[in-house]
Amino acid sequence: MFPTMRAQELKHIVHTDSIRFIDCRYSLNDASYGKYVYRQGHLPNAVFLDLMEDLSGPVEEHGGRHPLPSKEAWTATLRRIGIQKDDLIIIYDDGFPYAARAWWLFKWAGHERVVVLEGGIQAGITYCGETTTEIPNYPASDYVPQFQDEMIATIEDVKAARTAELYDSRTADRFDGSHEPIDHKAGHIPNALLCSYADAVTDLGTLQDFHDLKELYVDVLDVPNPIFYCGSGVTACVNILALHALGKDDVRLYPGSYSDWISYPENEVHP
Repeated sequence: MFPTMRAQELKHIVHTDSIRFIDCRYSLNDASYGKYVYRQGHLPNAVFLDLMEDLSGPVEEHGGRHPLPSKEAWTATLRRIGIQKDDLIIIYDDGFPYAARAWWLFKWAGHERVVVLEGGIQAGITYCGETTTEIPNYPASDYVPQFQDEMIATIEDVKAARTAELYDSRTADRFDGSHEPIDHKAGHIPNALLCSYADAVTDLGTLQDFHDLKELYVDVLDVPNPIFYCGSGVTACVNILALHALGKDDVRLYPGSYSDWISYPENEVHP
């Protein structure tokens, strides 16, 4: 299934109970932002998933700033919000990265019918015509995931990766170590090449067109099982989603990403 959907495509979907909207808005500068704006207004029937509480596991010594939730925790979340195996999941934020992280988690659980709404909530408002403050209450489900662990690269995989097999999804200034606003050590993982997630999306929060994406990833498309990382395993999911849009679905995520890598003092970084 193509990993994104545009507002005009939503108009052609038959409205049934099998369509589920997920609101993933978040701000790294204000952890309360997502919940606040969700309460102020969201797309009708959308449930909210928080990056820290639902889309990540507990932060520990290793694992990065946004470690993956455990399989048990993610299964419990899917059941709590009433997801069924045949549901079409439409995820949005007010940009792209957090929705892409949720998309990756659904794919990891083996859910095929999942897309990110390009253009975020504004595109959804164009489709729905309005927002609501009503919070839906879906009955819990007995969802049984089929986890796809081949989507994950371990730290051992990263250490073994050669040049052209490992890609850093952050911005160029963080990659070269000239600006590091979050992590305590600047630079990048040895052998990594820069492939910034920001180049895959437009200012409107949509994917670049097919030809631009193909040009962006021209050096990646023929690499078997490439690994993508970012600061904490969120924005790398944008690159992975974009590659899926090009038909390349053997891409792996290093979930802990750079923040996990530098949690081991013996690991080198390159400027």
